[in-house]
Amino acid sequence: MKDLTPSEALEAVSALAEPARRALYEYVAAAPDAVGRDQAAEAVGVSRQAAAYHLDRLADDGLLSVEYRRLTGR
Repeated sequence: MKDLTPSEALEAVSALAEPARRALYEYVAAAPDAVGRDQAAEAVGVSRQAAAYHLDRLADDGLLSVEYRRLTGR
């Protein structure tokens, strides 16, 4: 997570008021390892597109950090 100004922190926390976004945040934050979009979507019962949108928002708000890697083994 990046360092947030007080204003950015308030905005980030307010983003968690959206139920699907909060569920995704709680799932990812509790996971012992990195979580893919498909895995997160399935875990909280939303579409992959919805999960991608909310996960991107959480990353943009500084609540999650992002890493890119292939999960297919190729």
